[in-house]
Amino acid sequence: MLKNIHIVLIGLALFIMLHTFLETIFAGLTTIVLMLSWIAFNIFSIKHSLFLKSICRIRTKEKIVFLSFDDGPSYKFTPIILDTLKRNNLKAIFFCIGQQAELYPELILRISCEGHYIGNHSYSHNWRNSYKSSGIIEDEINHTNEIISNIIGYKTTLFRPPFGITNPSITKALKNTGLHSVGWNIRSLDTVIKDPQKLIQRITERLIPGSIILLHDNRRITGQILNELIETIQKKGYKILPLPEL
Repeated sequence: MLKNIHIVLIGLALFIMLHTFLETIFAGLTTIVLMLSWIAFNIFSIKHSLFLKSICRIRTKEKIVFLSFDDGPSYKFTPIILDTLKRNNLKAIFFCIGQQAELYPELILRISCEGHYIGNHSYSHNWRNSYKSSGIIEDEINHTNEIISNIIGYKTTLFRPPFGITNPSITKALKNTGLHSVGWNIRSLDTVIKDPQKLIQRITERLIPGSIILLHDNRRITGQILNELIETIQKKGYKILPLPEL
């Protein structure tokens, strides 16, 4: 009987040790998962990033918003965007890719000549480069600025990280180049939404004073909805201003 009690106690002790061990492993894995999630959140959320402070909205109570266009210039769709803005006497900011600027310098010149501001959106817009050394990122920024300045005569001071990715390497590159990061607080999703009315609704339902709206001038749907989007924004009492003036 005594021998059996010893076996029970030993079994109980082993069970407690195993349970404690598994709890420790689970707690450790949970901690790792939470840490990785936190890092990923800060890398992919430009609005909340701890790595890089970006202008994602202008703090104001005045009903003003700002239009920004990424990934151009596009020979098919940027002219449509520019024509619509001209008809409405509005100015916007275009974050241009260096490779695209090389291909279509006449569009870069037109954007500038019509009073819009041009921002730097890297040379290649390759997400892999966002995870490389600060030197590589810095080279892309400088190369793009050189291309743009050779066309319009000045270097931009504003940069939008491709895909909104932020990390310490990008922060260091911007510090070395003296550029300021600009994000957004309204992501239109014009790259994935196919229904024009859903796209307009998504944007206008999220309007707040000082909003920076992310659009793309290399998408057909953006050109299709831009005039109605502008009208809807203005009907809601908002004024559309050019961002760099602030």
